[in-house]
Amino acid sequence: MSQEIIKTVCSTCYCACGVLAYKEAGKIVKIKGDPEHPNNRGALCPKGLSGIELLYHPDRLNYPLKRLGKRGEGKWQRISWDEALDIISSKLTEAQKQHGAESISIASGAGLYSNMGIIGYFCYLLGTPNWLTAGYICFLPTSLATRATIGYSTPITATEIVFDEVLNSNCILLWAANPKFAAPYPVGEGIFDLKKKGVKLIVVDPTPTKYAKIADLWLQIRPATDDALALGMINVIINEELYDKDFVNEWCYGFNELRNHVKEYTPEVVSKITMVPDRDIVAAARMFAQTKPSCICQRVSLDHSYNAVQTSRATIILTSICGNLDIKGGNLLPRPMPVKSEFQLANQMANLPQEILERRLGAKEFPLASGPNAVSGFAQPFLWAEAVLTGKPYKVSALISSANNCLLQMQNTKKVKQALLNLDFSVTIDHFMTPTAELSDIVLPAACWLEREGIRGHPGYPYVISLQHKAIEPLFERWDDVKFFIELAKRMHLGIPWQNVEEFNDDRVKPAGINFKELEYQNFLTTPKEYERHKKGKFRFETPSGKVELYSNLLKEYGYSPLPLYKAPPEVTSEFPLILIGGQKSVEYVHSAGRQISSLRRTRPNPIITMSQKTAIEVGVSDGDWVWLETVYFGNNERVKFKVGLVEGMLNGVVQVEHGWWFPERQDPEHGCFESNINVVIPGDVVDPIFGSTNIRSIPCRIYKA
Repeated sequence: MSQEIIKTVCSTCYCACGVLAYKEAGKIVKIKGDPEHPNNRGALCPKGLSGIELLYHPDRLNYPLKRLGKRGEGKWQRISWDEALDIISSKLTEAQKQHGAESISIASGAGLYSNMGIIGYFCYLLGTPNWLTAGYICFLPTSLATRATIGYSTPITATEIVFDEVLNSNCILLWAANPKFAAPYPVGEGIFDLKKKGVKLIVVDPTPTKYAKIADLWLQIRPATDDALALGMINVIINEELYDKDFVNEWCYGFNELRNHVKEYTPEVVSKITMVPDRDIVAAARMFAQTKPSCICQRVSLDHSYNAVQTSRATIILTSICGNLDIKGGNLLPRPMPVKSEFQLANQMANLPQEILERRLGAKEFPLASGPNAVSGFAQPFLWAEAVLTGKPYKVSALISSANNCLLQMQNTKKVKQALLNLDFSVTIDHFMTPTAELSDIVLPAACWLEREGIRGHPGYPYVISLQHKAIEPLFERWDDVKFFIELAKRMHLGIPWQNVEEFNDDRVKPAGINFKELEYQNFLTTPKEYERHKKGKFRFETPSGKVELYSNLLKEYGYSPLPLYKAPPEVTSEFPLILIGGQKSVEYVHSAGRQISSLRRTRPNPIITMSQKTAIEVGVSDGDWVWLETVYFGNNERVKFKVGLVEGMLNGVVQVEHGWWFPERQDPEHGCFESNINVVIPGDVVDPIFGSTNIRSIPCRIYKA
């Protein structure tokens, strides 16, 4: 039997790894990594390898559904796409007329990666500023820190942006980063190879990752004191004059202010805050500053605190004063994509009228995150829930959720549930019937990555553009979510510029002088790297000073500290003696997605809470026990359940839990989404005053046997 091989990419996560999909008699029979794709060079993680299971899973949503009975009863009626579009169009038009376009909210999530462009554009056409994303705890705080420092919002220290440039470094600082899970190829595996060749490795992490165990220096930090540690390292580098004097003198603004500011953050003072020995702070600062080139790879843990922006400001300043910006093996400065990026499309929202942008939920409270001048501005989730429930500052009546499983993604889950129940109308498009979908009025079947085509990969990384081609036409009546938003816009006469997905994809690659069909047999485009563009007149720091702002004029203008500050995390108490780290990820799952996939669930069957042997003995539990966890914020009013896993080398007094847990195999409409979902016991309103990011990584808690 003849076999067709389709070159495509997996978009289960932002890594966008190349895939060869083998098709026989109209069915996908095998997938494997594409050895020619630079992102993975033939390797695939378990998520990618499970693509066929996802494609043919018996529980996939296959047809549009309309709710019967009350929300949450689990009663559904199959309808046509025409009927679904008619209902949605009618309900949204009614909401516009009665309450204004801002009463409609659109939520995007990770489940259908790379859909933010069409969603942001649809929000613009609809006239609503209320776009909900997980960005408030996923690199958008770091993006603001970058904007405040270099004038651009690309998070240049993020692992996804450093990406394969890390392979050119002589000193790698993994800050709260575990690329074996988050970016396994080429970064995660590549670092292990580099270490064998003598490249220096510094790891800042409270948990004993595989990188921590092989690091030249492992700074086992108290959770959420990263701001103090970065300032302490800057103190050493400045006091010992290890900074790059030429770069600082020519390209930096506010160095003297920074020098005076960090005097109080001596290694001895910082050691008491962070629990990292002062000698290790000094050694790490010297190693990073003196081993060139060096780079920082950080992950979203730094966004999971109520000092997120200032923490990332400190790490960006650290790499900047060491002269690592835009050098080979350093942290590269942003450059435009050779195609229309997701960000470029989504930022069409910025063209909404000023008075509309000022009404975005959070615009007043967090102007740099949600106001008219915010980049990638979004509605604050905890204020959205409050508005839905109280009608203040105005009524929020409708929600379209594109693979955003709100009941697992947002904090204070029980309140989020009440908000979802209080909506006049809601729609979910997803692969499976999630707990959030169960509370919707219309549920739509989304195509998975083997059934879709388009540009994939991280929208801020311009050097490898991954191209996804349909390995198979969408099965049953599944639709690409891009198709859904185009068709809905047409039904509502919103003047969308594309008639179909093909036109949308052609428009995105048009800047490269091609159409998408011409790329049918290739699954990536590349852009050559060029270093030190700022020295060649090809890059300008778009800050008020035109330089790297160690002292930020932008933050000062909005009333925030222009220099990064340390902010103490919550203190443990006798009642809540442990420090909780929420939000742990595993290589098997992307947030709340994947628990239905048998091959993934076999290797990661239960929600785990990790701790040291000493901590377990102190609280009276053993490896394999099921325990209840309560936090200082909710006390005994709410609790969640996890299975104990003992980890050698874990910081004593610290416990870490996985996030995103629900149980699709359970038949009730809640699917156990409150049982082991850590967001049930994390409040949504304990936040960074600059950005609204939630404290997830340092919460006083207690545990006891279930």
